[in-house]
Amino acid sequence: MRKPGWLVMGAVALFGLTLMANEKPSEAYSNAMKAINAANMGLRAAVTAKDYDGVAKQATAIKASFDVVDQFWTAKKVDDATAAAKAGAKAATDLGAAATAKNDEGIAAAQRALGATCMGCHTAHRERLADGTFEIK
Repeated sequence: MRKPGWLVMGAVALFGLTLMANEKPSEAYSNAMKAINAANMGLRAAVTAKDYDGVAKQATAIKASFDVVDQFWTAKKVDDATAAAKAGAKAATDLGAAATAKNDEGIAAAQRALGATCMGCHTAHRERLADGTFEIK
């Protein structure tokens, strides 16, 4: 009879730790994520129009935002998220270089790298709430 009680207590404790681990992102982090999203939308339009200066401008904005994201995860000592932020910054740098060179294949490769970086980190560290906002897992 004692084992089920310990199992229930363990499950409650684990669930409680999970709830405690989730948090609202900081304002700076939220703003950086919103800036990345806006720049990505601008990037799509610039790529479609073959506006290389526009691509470079969006790449610069994305890079600056990933620097904020990197600081957030570095402070939290979350290695995979920090690595993802660094990969995102590198992809943005590569994107800017490809735009300067008017290299469509390089731009496409950098966009794919950005997309993979974002998706991987969001899957691992973001939880969408019922109200449409997000928490960090």
